[in-house]
Amino acid sequence: MISKLRGKPTILRFCCCVTFLAVMGVSCSGGNIAESDALYHLDQNKTSIVQRIESKDRLDEGCKFVQVEVVKVVNPKRYALTFKVRYRSSEGNETPLGSFSLYPADNPGKFIVPAQGKVRNQGAIVLSMVIEDKMDPKDTIEVAVKRITFLKE
Repeated sequence: MISKLRGKPTILRFCCCVTFLAVMGVSCSGGNIAESDALYHLDQNKTSIVQRIESKDRLDEGCKFVQVEVVKVVNPKRYALTFKVRYRSSEGNETPLGSFSLYPADNPGKFIVPAQGKVRNQGAIVLSMVIEDKMDPKDTIEVAVKRITFLKE
């Protein structure tokens, strides 16, 4: 490519180089975000998420706990929030694992729920947010949760 640009005006060579770098940057940018940094968002309209269990989760040896990390909470009126964690088998059967609440109701944190020996290498974890209080339609609640992880001990 460089040999084809010899003898061409400097501005043309400059534009070709900038375009090449821009294309390379766009094509590589998808790999910059680590999957563990992925965030799920919940609000008063979208109250549950489903995270598939993948081979990289390495649950062949099982796990003792499911860990949910709530990283951001927007809940100005501090409505009581409860999070229910369920395991959904590959056949679609759901098993409740447990629940946790934020305290205070706008405080993020890491929460563990016992897996009870029920979480397998296939299926999914379902996380549902329950707003315990009657909410004013003008108010909003927003919660950001990191990718759910599995603890062996």
